[in-house]
Amino acid sequence: MTFYLIDPEIPAGFGQVSRDSSYDPPRVVSAHFKFHYPVDAELITSYSGAYAVTKPLADALAESDLTGYEFGPVTTSISALVEDPGALVIPLLFGLIVTGRAFIDDFGIQGHSDLIASERAAEFLWNRDARLRDGANRLNKDGNIILDL
Repeated sequence: MTFYLIDPEIPAGFGQVSRDSSYDPPRVVSAHFKFHYPVDAELITSYSGAYAVTKPLADALAESDLTGYEFGPVTTSISALVEDPGALVIPLLFGLIVTGRAFIDDFGIQGHSDLIASERAAEFLWNRDARLRDGANRLNKDGNIILDL
């Protein structure tokens, strides 16, 4: 089976993240996203290694048979550095808690916070947002990026 490193948009900076260290790697179980930029994608991340999805993507994932995730709490705020905070609209978000094992389940985490998706999970995401394909990298069985030259 082919797996991909998925690199979503980062519209949010460092915020509070709660991790459950009883897992290896530790799971992000809740997060606060402090937004600097508008949300233009259904799957986002922050510099703190947390992932979130919009309600439409959460609903689509819930209806799919993809494995290795659940939803958790997310809080949001707008960075004090944003010049016009009233113009920054933040959609309803759900935390994407990655519960799967990288290279086994459809979603998994490698290292500290790299999101790994099976080919079918990657295709699911790419069909919803083709821009996610641009930042994706195919991985070999050892988790190294395959350079297609």
